[in-house]
Amino acid sequence: MSRNSRREIAGAPMTAPDAAPPPPRQSGDLLDRIRTDMANLSKAFGRIAKYLVADPDSFMHAPLRTIAAGAGVSEPSIVRYCKSYGCKGVPEFRIELAKSLARELPEFRLNLIAPNISDREQVNVNKKRSIARYAAGLIGRERAIIIDSGSTLRTFATQLGETRGLSILTSDLEVVNLLSRYQQHEVIIPAGTVRYDTMTVGGRFIERFLAELHFDTFFLGADAIDLRLGLSTFNEEEAQKNAAMIRASDRVVVLADSSKFGTPSLHRICDIRKVNVIVTDTDVDPTLVQQLEALGVAVHCVDARTGQRSVGRTKARR
Repeated sequence: MSRNSRREIAGAPMTAPDAAPPPPRQSGDLLDRIRTDMANLSKAFGRIAKYLVADPDSFMHAPLRTIAAGAGVSEPSIVRYCKSYGCKGVPEFRIELAKSLARELPEFRLNLIAPNISDREQVNVNKKRSIARYAAGLIGRERAIIIDSGSTLRTFATQLGETRGLSILTSDLEVVNLLSRYQQHEVIIPAGTVRYDTMTVGGRFIERFLAELHFDTFFLGADAIDLRLGLSTFNEEEAQKNAAMIRASDRVVVLADSSKFGTPSLHRICDIRKVNVIVTDTDVDPTLVQQLEALGVAVHCVDARTGQRSVGRTKARR
């Protein structure tokens, strides 16, 4: 039995487990560990595990109260269960679960397990804020840029208040809303179909729309970064849209925290050599940074505490 699956202590105060820091996250596939642990869990944790294995889509996307009712447990029990696997809470656990499911599910089902944007927005908040703030400083002579959708790019949009006026194209309607406070920018929304679950615009109209346009820099997010397989994302339509945005841009700057490295490959966006710059945090593997830079990708590792680029992590930094 793994450390993650220790029994809940009967009669323990409800708040005590939540107050303690989560145990270190163990290596290995999350779903495999969940299945291995099922026979040795307390009654409440066992019910949660059975619910998760039987209906992972519901566990990924349903409100906590719905999961609690379906599993026959309390909401705090679900939080404690997620923390027992080294996660800070339910949002981080569900994102790790999505990565695990991606290794097992056929490609056509990946769209169904994409983490909720609300979960993404609650994970690695300080890292994303530092990455976004630093990336805004990379805007130089650009006159026209594209901003991708997603939690990190929404934070990036909030950092453009002091930037001179730009023409900005985005398919993320929340980015549009955030940019509305900065009147110096011209904001362009491509034609397409609104996806209310993510508040983004999608569809093949965007690819035709972009074919006639040119942008200086595309600020892009990704769900997975791999040296051999490149950039990828859970949603196939999003991957096609991002590929079209790359073709319309002179420079590609990826904003991604270190958790996106080593994630299983999803729907492919592009080869890693299409990327000019990656802005990430200092928890990324220094060896991987060296390998990326050897391929011509400039990697900027930003310290979440200072917001500054960390130097001296590799032999050859740019």
